[in-house]
Amino acid sequence: MSLNGFNTLLVGATGTGKTYSIRSLIDAGITPFVLFTEPGMVTLGDIKCDKLHWHYIPPATPTWDMMIDSATKINSMTLEGLAKLGGINKSGYSQFRDVLSTLANFKCDRCGECFGDVTTWGADRAIVIDSLSGLNIMAMDLVVGSKPVKSMSDWGIAMDNLERLVNKLCADTRCHFVLTAHLERETDEVTGGVQLMASTLGKKLAPRLPRFFDDVVMCKREGTQFSWSTATVNADLKSRNLPITDKLEPNFRQIAAGWAASGGVIPKLEKEPEVKEA
Repeated sequence: MSLNGFNTLLVGATGTGKTYSIRSLIDAGITPFVLFTEPGMVTLGDIKCDKLHWHYIPPATPTWDMMIDSATKINSMTLEGLAKLGGINKSGYSQFRDVLSTLANFKCDRCGECFGDVTTWGADRAIVIDSLSGLNIMAMDLVVGSKPVKSMSDWGIAMDNLERLVNKLCADTRCHFVLTAHLERETDEVTGGVQLMASTLGKKLAPRLPRFFDDVVMCKREGTQFSWSTATVNADLKSRNLPITDKLEPNFRQIAAGWAASGGVIPKLEKEPEVKEA
């Protein structure tokens, strides 16, 4: 039996090529299915639909009435009272449920075709979520809606729900899983130093995320040059399929090669029938 697909977390500041590098999955013989939580589709829009599929779940867009209701509560209630609310206009903030529904049956916005449960796919496909920043917002919105003051229990529920999703995608999928994330500077509770980590909910979740992934890669840009690193100082990185080094080419072919060397197999696509001349 072949290995499950590789799980990769790409971390980097805005403009470091995280979304653009998704196209290199195609070079490795893998079809990306991208769930966008941010409007980054234009970066990959030149790729034909049979090579790359996507689904976009936009941020919450509450009605004016919902926003007026929230503003009224903020203006009339104390901070303590706001914190005790169970949530405000939660029905308008269901995007995290939409994410789960899409993963249970991925429907491509480009061709309209449904491709089923991502946990049933093989290693010729990759589910890509671009990005964690959007998931962070959706996970919290699911708990509080437009509630402006979050309690400790609100943070705990949202963090737990998000962690469960990442764990499921890393543990239950036979296809490849790629998650992009923006960069955050967090204080390491063990060493007291500043670490570069994926930007996510709270300070406790970020250090736990790398353990789910095979490779945690830092995306960088120096002028017009883009690169990957698995050796950045003070960064919470990880390397199973890549060497520990800087200045790596930002290309998934090398991750796929490392995975294949450990026993992973990408199913070969069926050859098109030969056309015989009359």
